[in-house]
Amino acid sequence: MNAASTPVSRRRGRALASSIVDWYLEAQRELPWRATRDPYAIWVSEVMLQQTRVEAVRGRWSRFLERFPTLAALAAAPLSEVLAEWAGLGYYRRARQLHEAAQTIAKNAGAELPRDAASLRLLPGFGAYTAGAVASIAFDEPVPAVDGNVERVISRLLALDGDPKRGEAARAVRQSAQVLVESARPHLVNQALMELGAMVCTPRAPRCGDCPWNSGCAARRSGIPESFPRLAPRAETLQVSAYAAVARRGPELLWRRRPESGHNAGLWELPTTGWHPGQPLEEEARTRLESLARELGFRWGMGEPLTRVRHSITRHRVTLLAYAGDPRGVAEGESLRWAEPERAETWGLTAAAAKLLAKLPPLL
Repeated sequence: MNAASTPVSRRRGRALASSIVDWYLEAQRELPWRATRDPYAIWVSEVMLQQTRVEAVRGRWSRFLERFPTLAALAAAPLSEVLAEWAGLGYYRRARQLHEAAQTIAKNAGAELPRDAASLRLLPGFGAYTAGAVASIAFDEPVPAVDGNVERVISRLLALDGDPKRGEAARAVRQSAQVLVESARPHLVNQALMELGAMVCTPRAPRCGDCPWNSGCAARRSGIPESFPRLAPRAETLQVSAYAAVARRGPELLWRRRPESGHNAGLWELPTTGWHPGQPLEEEARTRLESLARELGFRWGMGEPLTRVRHSITRHRVTLLAYAGDPRGVAEGESLRWAEPERAETWGLTAAAAKLLAKLPPLL
């Protein structure tokens, strides 16, 4: 391991951990999940916060716990109710795995979360970060919880010369984080590292003057802290299009439940085609919507375009164009139903369907 990827020493780690914990106790944001040490509530917060903004989670976390106040309550609930309560947070695989893990725990472990990261890793949805976060924050186990914020903070502290997600740089980040959580209360150290990355050591324009580590930060001394971490280039963004059928029967719209595999599995949407590369095309829309109608067992007379929305799924940027139309021969079943929008929202809608509803003309 070269000098540019040498982890924090134990001696230095004690001073660093002490200073960042002192900073955190003074500067931390008031977030509702920080007021509890309930392992279940902490677990739910950590899952919700993955790939979701803090502001979007604030109210939803409390609402989710009101609906499913204990691990046993979550395990006993139908998946459809869990997905409906998750609606709008996106990345629904998280909710499925949360539910699956709760059922596994309720069945095999007396409805209590394991207290160590190694045991948590055996449950659905528990990767290295989630297991480390729950074990350290709920149980004070000295294990690191390395997310993007922590990678950035430690990469800048050490001016690491490589991508902190791989190779020697990744090992230096994880070893440094391990030293730090062993040097002070783990639940405070891990939360302090995340908070520092979120509020001070930000990707752009870091506020180095407010950082408790500014005097010892190698990236700050370099004069170009924003150039760290040295991330590998991101995968190319792909532009794709899809088409939604807006079928009306009085105050009701026609809804389709998505298949149990693929993105948004099991959620409800206005019947929507698969993706095709590039921008939406009217002839493409007609062909694909007619094909979708045949697949679902009815006929479709396409009308005028109503609206369009854009949303993102992983590295795809999706343009969704909605068309009014006249459906004939619709047979309701498990995957095709008529319902007013307010009722359909309780089933759990895809993010794209929710966006479409917000933009459809008032008569719908």
